Amino acid sequence: MNKLTMLVSKGILSAGVLAVPSRDLYVYLTDRIGNIKELEPYFNLWKSVPCESGVLEIVVFEHDATSTEVPRIPKGTDGRSRG
Repeated sequence: MNKLTMLVSKGILSAGVLAVPSRDLYVYLTDRIGNIKELEPYFNLWKSVPCESGVLEIVVFEHDATSTEVPRIPKGTDGRSRG
């Protein structure tokens, strides 16, 4: 997001979009994936960057449901998937 903020503020990009999982979905993903709760503390910082034109968006995606019938993606001890 910092790179997108820089590029939009300098006029190199006209738009930047970051798609991240919700905190509820995050628990089902590998540990190296960020989520919206981790980004929220930085919102005021990004809003304070001067920008004459352009747009930055964060899109949060969510899962529809969970099922115990579907096997989980195995994770290693480092948080990465093993599969």
